[in-house]
Amino acid sequence: MLSNKELKHWLSKRRESRVLKRIREHLILVNSCITKARDFYAFWENKDEEGAQNMYDLIHQEEKTADIVEADILDMLSEGRMPVYVRTDLINFIRLADKSAGRIKQGTNNLLLLIKQEFPESIVKILKSNFELLVEEVQGFTKVFDSMFSIEHEELVKEIEKVSEIETAIDKNYRQLKYELAYSTKDVPAGALIVLDHAIRDIELSSDLIEDCAEMVRSLVLLQ
Repeated sequence: MLSNKELKHWLSKRRESRVLKRIREHLILVNSCITKARDFYAFWENKDEEGAQNMYDLIHQEEKTADIVEADILDMLSEGRMPVYVRTDLINFIRLADKSAGRIKQGTNNLLLLIKQEFPESIVKILKSNFELLVEEVQGFTKVFDSMFSIEHEELVKEIEKVSEIETAIDKNYRQLKYELAYSTKDVPAGALIVLDHAIRDIELSSDLIEDCAEMVRSLVLLQ
């Protein structure tokens, strides 16, 4: 197994460096999907159907582009000569990040179906908080990826823990949303509640996957 220094040197080689650059491009797309999801929610909250639809279309397109980049990265990894455990970690890493974009796309799609439905203000506020937290989480994770070989281990651990703390806050909001769905929505049709339940679960899972990506960095860099 390579030491951290040897791993850094290996990944700086020409082919492997191209892989990392392509992964960074993929993360930019994931970051953009999640940031646009927050923008989508602003339109959704204001019941601006055209604005919400346009923003969803952008999310959908960027998520499809991320899929293409993911496939390209997987091809590059299959052709490289890096150690098996490094290749496996990077494949898992890119798949988790891609699934996060897919989940946020699905979540916004579900919310789009509900744009005409009125929900209690408590639900609207918690949803808004989750979108804002998710943007903060993915930006924090991007910082973790960018700095994984450029800062001391202790500092990198702190950055990973910040991502985990945001995920915990989203988790807490998710539990509160489930409570609100159960006890504050007696005037909301059952079908709308089912779709909303799927939407809030999609957002929570997107957050879980970002945290999982941060833990992959811990595995890849810190445990060598």
